[in-house]
Amino acid sequence: MIRPFSPPPSTSLFPVFLLLLPFLPPSLVSSSLSHAPLSWTSPHDPCYYVDGRPRHCLSEFINAAYGVSANASHSLHGPDRDSGITTLTDLHNPHNLTCWTPHGGHDTGHWVLSLALGRRFEITYISLQFCQRGEPSDPISISILKSMDYGRTWRPMQHYSSDCLGDFGLPSQTVAQTRHQETEPLCSDPRPLQKQRGGMVLAFSALDGRPSSPDFDHSHTLQDWVTATDIRVVFHRMSKEVKVGNSDKREEARWPPLALSDVQVGGRCKCNGHASTCRRDDTGRAVCVCEHHTAGQDCDVCEDFYCDRPWHRATPTHPNPCVACECNGHSNKCRFSMEVFQQSGRRSGGVCLKCRHHTAGRHCQYCQNGYTRDQSKLLNHRKACQPCQCHPLGAVGRWCNQTSGQCLCREGVTGLRCNRCAPGYQQGKSPLRPCIRKSTASVNVCSRSESVQSEECVSYCQPSQAKVRMNLETYCLKDFGWCQVCLSITLAEGAGESDGSLWVPDRDLGCGCPALHVGRTFLLIGAEEGERGWGPEESRLVADRSTLALQWREHWSPKLRGFRGHKCLSAASGAPQCPR
Repeated sequence: MIRPFSPPPSTSLFPVFLLLLPFLPPSLVSSSLSHAPLSWTSPHDPCYYVDGRPRHCLSEFINAAYGVSANASHSLHGPDRDSGITTLTDLHNPHNLTCWTPHGGHDTGHWVLSLALGRRFEITYISLQFCQRGEPSDPISISILKSMDYGRTWRPMQHYSSDCLGDFGLPSQTVAQTRHQETEPLCSDPRPLQKQRGGMVLAFSALDGRPSSPDFDHSHTLQDWVTATDIRVVFHRMSKEVKVGNSDKREEARWPPLALSDVQVGGRCKCNGHASTCRRDDTGRAVCVCEHHTAGQDCDVCEDFYCDRPWHRATPTHPNPCVACECNGHSNKCRFSMEVFQQSGRRSGGVCLKCRHHTAGRHCQYCQNGYTRDQSKLLNHRKACQPCQCHPLGAVGRWCNQTSGQCLCREGVTGLRCNRCAPGYQQGKSPLRPCIRKSTASVNVCSRSESVQSEECVSYCQPSQAKVRMNLETYCLKDFGWCQVCLSITLAEGAGESDGSLWVPDRDLGCGCPALHVGRTFLLIGAEEGERGWGPEESRLVADRSTLALQWREHWSPKLRGFRGHKCLSAASGAPQCPR
């Protein structure tokens, strides 16, 4: 079960506590995460204003050493296991006064007392209450160290000695002279000690004498300076005598040189200003109940999908909540890109991942290829992108303009979906050219004598010979024949006349083939349109360089009618043959 304690006010207590420390009895500090709440209560979440705006908040100020495991070891004799050391971190009050005295305390060497806090805390003070009622008269030497990595490495925070220069090579001082020195250990004479409930108390303030302490919330160096997962106290040398009152009379000490009644470590769970509560989880670890969409044991990262800006520690002036990525409701996953953040003027760096509903883009604000924006729906609507619905023949591909929905049309095709022919075009049969240009009212043809033909055109065209024998073999070389006089077409077998157009490829017409003359009548014999594999509708006439254009002779009429009654056969070679 998770055991909460009540939240404190959201203002920092570090500077204030420095003034109150000499007068604040250790028993007034909340002893652990599981104890009763402080008297201060908030009518709403301390991490938010009444109107819902985020604000800087702090977890409860507690005795981080209460109930934690403690161990002591001697430099010569090793660990001390039978001296009741657990009494140093139990509940300390007038009804439960205890005293820990290590075995072999009179021996030379030094004792090391270690406390494993179990998580990262921001330490405000460390106090040691001795069992002796009198102040030691002989020199003493004590060091306080901290670890930020659960005991793997250690860093000194403070030295106490009657001879700082001789014991530690440091001058005796209580205030750091420079900002560079404020994260270095100082050394001072611990005497005179403070008297508390008959015993003497040595209290170390982590921020006292540090130049940047008034601006703690904006000082990253001091924030690291007070952060600790473990505390270690090294007793290098302790006095063998105590001084009682102002008398110069020396008497035998009532207690051994090292006798401790209580150890306290005052501080807060390191939640970086994003939590007002620190609770024990099922494993007994203290964890921050993170707000402002932060996560992690110390609220030191942003929750998934809340990474539009980099994580920052909250301060009284800037709560720095984590901001959700803007994906317009089409994705619940994103990542942070520092490059995008810099390009945006340090305003937004979130990049949406796995956009749904056929959307794409950094914010899922575009439609995928093949889809277009439905302007009748909001951008965050799951059907904001609709298929383009481009005509399969009239459009080139299936993608369209994502804003207007206009498909890319083939030549001669128009319409939003490319589903109709443009003006001047009409429907054709080829899937590659669904719309073809309409023919002009006149056909520019010229006689062979009037056209200037190059050698290329002579070899390209197959001009009709001067003498052509009209027989069944000649007729069966081609599959159809028409007569044309200008735009008046004489149909076969006396079916009458009709206006129409003759279609001739540009290259063929430019080379003068077939050789047609304006004002004359010709018999056209050519291949069926299906054999060419190209051309306009069936109702149109098509002539090319392979078409025979024979000047019409009236005596051919009965022959042609007779040829129409015969059936042409196709040889294996593909050349048409007629029965003889």
